[in-house]
Amino acid sequence: MARRRDLTRATLDAAAEERTLVLAEMYLRGDVWRLRAVGQAYPTDLATLARHYGVDVAE
Repeated sequence: MARRRDLTRATLDAAAEERTLVLAEMYLRGDVWRLRAVGQAYPTDLATLARHYGVDVAE
């Protein structure tokens, strides 16, 4: 059996009062997909964060 190889790894500190964590972002640069570790925490819920970025969220 082939051994699994990690492509990427990140260590995150435990969140205290945050309700939403953005762990990574995937984006297209030219014709290559990229993955970037973010590790950003927000005190709001996911719906509020999504609305901040212009996503229409049904209640």
